[in-house]
Amino acid sequence: MSVRVFIGLVSLIGVISLSGACAETSLVHFTNSTDLTPGCFPQGLKLESEPIEGIEWPPFHEEALFGQVRLGEGTHPVMIDRHDEGFDLYVDHDRTGVLQSVTWDRVLVDGTSLASVPFIVQYRDQQTASYQAFLMWNGFTPTVLTLCRDSYRAGKIQLGESTYTLVLFDEDTDARYDDLADGTLVIDSDGDGYLLVTSDSHEVFFLDEPFNLGGLVYEVAAVAEDGSWIEIVESDAQVAPRYPLLDGFPAPEFEGIDASGDPLSSGSLRGSLLVLDFWASWCTPCIAELPTLESIAAQFADQGVRVLGINLDRSESAFRSALETHEISYDQIYDSDRGPIGDLYRIEGIPMIYIIDREGIIAARGLRGEALMGAIRELIDREE
Repeated sequence: MSVRVFIGLVSLIGVISLSGACAETSLVHFTNSTDLTPGCFPQGLKLESEPIEGIEWPPFHEEALFGQVRLGEGTHPVMIDRHDEGFDLYVDHDRTGVLQSVTWDRVLVDGTSLASVPFIVQYRDQQTASYQAFLMWNGFTPTVLTLCRDSYRAGKIQLGESTYTLVLFDEDTDARYDDLADGTLVIDSDGDGYLLVTSDSHEVFFLDEPFNLGGLVYEVAAVAEDGSWIEIVESDAQVAPRYPLLDGFPAPEFEGIDASGDPLSSGSLRGSLLVLDFWASWCTPCIAELPTLESIAAQFADQGVRVLGINLDRSESAFRSALETHEISYDQIYDSDRGPIGDLYRIEGIPMIYIIDREGIIAARGLRGEALMGAIRELIDREE
């Protein structure tokens, strides 16, 4: 299921544009990153049974645990005070030397207690900035405190003739946005007012990778340590545009060599109802889906339905062996595990199946089994 998030929240942010091939804009701090994306990359912090010297701890019980969260250029003492009635969280969130009690927001299904803490982080230039993060603790692993960012930066920037809304995430939860290897940039590249934040989105980029917008390639030149500004420049890198892989958008076109050695392109199949299956022989769910695909290829051939497998095996010999073992009759292209077609469709996991209508538009994706069969029937019924 796609996750598309309305981004009207940054509508009042000003746009800064510099002349030439360079643009810079200020970014505003926002909290509650789960409003944009449910995922994050947690970091672990080891807690100690003995209080750390030099810190003025609040009164605690014998089973209390102690640690320090490092954010920016400073550390924030934390304590889990365990007692007969439960466990309490204390955090020096603003580095004043005073640990304050923090209420747990909720308990997750695995028993983990979670709190969202609004830190005030210090940086090298002695400036401070807001940074909200989740702290998570589970009594089954009591000496580990888990951190995960719960804030982000957002703004607007003019690149070329267009203005784009962008969002910046600090993925390693250290409150430093300037490490381009550990950040994510999300850009409303299609200008629809929504951010698509799925793993295969056309709008999500690593901070250190060039990206193509409107036929021009850009890259992030620099980000402020506290995330307060970002600079983007034109790049000489050769990067293809990312196409939306959503229902209602044109399916990216490709060409390859089929299992018989003949050229085969998606354009040559225009006019057919195309079922595009990304699979590999080592993928058990992929193999389980083969009978459904064979049934579709046979049952709906007279209605102009074509099934095309895009194989992502690590070797062509494994692909050939799978064709023989499973007696696959419908068309196949060997793409390899790092092939151009899988890259074009940004395949993150398999099986991944697309239904592409007769005009080359994505009609559905991610369906399997009876749901896939039912979608084919529905599309054919609409045409009658």
